[in-house]
Amino acid sequence: MRTWIVLLAGLFTTPALAASFAPDLAHTSVYFGASHFDRSTMRGRFDKIDGAINFDEATSQGGFDFTVDADSINTRLRVLDGVLKSEQFLDAAKFPVIRLRSDRFVVESGKLVAVEAQLTLHGVTQPVRLEARRFSCGDEKMPGSTRHVCGGDFHLAIARSAFGMTRFLPDVGDRVDIDISVEATPQ
Repeated sequence: MRTWIVLLAGLFTTPALAASFAPDLAHTSVYFGASHFDRSTMRGRFDKIDGAINFDEATSQGGFDFTVDADSINTRLRVLDGVLKSEQFLDAAKFPVIRLRSDRFVVESGKLVAVEAQLTLHGVTQPVRLEARRFSCGDEKMPGSTRHVCGGDFHLAIARSAFGMTRFLPDVGDRVDIDISVEATPQ
């Protein structure tokens, strides 16, 4: 069984006012989709996610470091999962961790609109831009408790060939759309 290591290297370079947030893994997800013979979109998700966030609500600045277990890919089809985990695609045995790290949040008119990050996938690191589809912070009142939460939905598109994954091109699309939903609470 793999030991999860959360890499926290960039979290100490964020502003001093930033608070540490922990993702609520019950409300955090990573989904993906890619064209299949230009007829449909093959979709899946990753089931094992971990990470840490530093965030200053007053300035909407901070940083995060998320890891995903490549072996936790789940398309609901075991045979396809096996192909995607193999050396033909993710090569999860050789590259067990997918990492997304950022220390630059893009704010316009006081609103978080994007995150510039570094994505390490299949042993290759590339800059990416996550578009914020929504993002907010506030209190969630539940029966008997209130908790402060920041969360949002983010989207990015990558060319899998840029990460060295070229098997079945062009029949299986080069563009992979990734949707990330995150909820986090102060630690």
